[in-house]
Amino acid sequence: MSTDKKDAPVDGAAVRATTQMAKTALQGDGKPEAPKRSSAELAADIVKNREAIAANLDALEYKLNVPKQAKLAAAEISNKIRVLRDENPVALAAGVGGLAVAVGGAVFLVVRAISRR
Repeated sequence: MSTDKKDAPVDGAAVRATTQMAKTALQGDGKPEAPKRSSAELAADIVKNREAIAANLDALEYKLNVPKQAKLAAAEISNKIRVLRDENPVALAAGVGGLAVAVGGAVFLVVRAISRR
């Protein structure tokens, strides 16, 4: 199950061929005529369609699985922090210090607002 599937582009040649087959099948007495295809061609089409449906279901599952998306986002942030720590520890320390000052300031303002009531 692949998780990096995108919307597949429409194959113009296949659409034209299908349209032409439909036009040809409807000519005559108005009843559609079954296309002349071998069982191997039909089996190949069935396999191709099953793979396309499976890919679409995989993409939907990937996009709609919120806990999985949260875990992937947390892992990505963790990896970025690890890379920053290895490449530039001073920037990481400054970022952590800035975050601590911001959180401390927010807590201070909340406590101050509550105590003035």
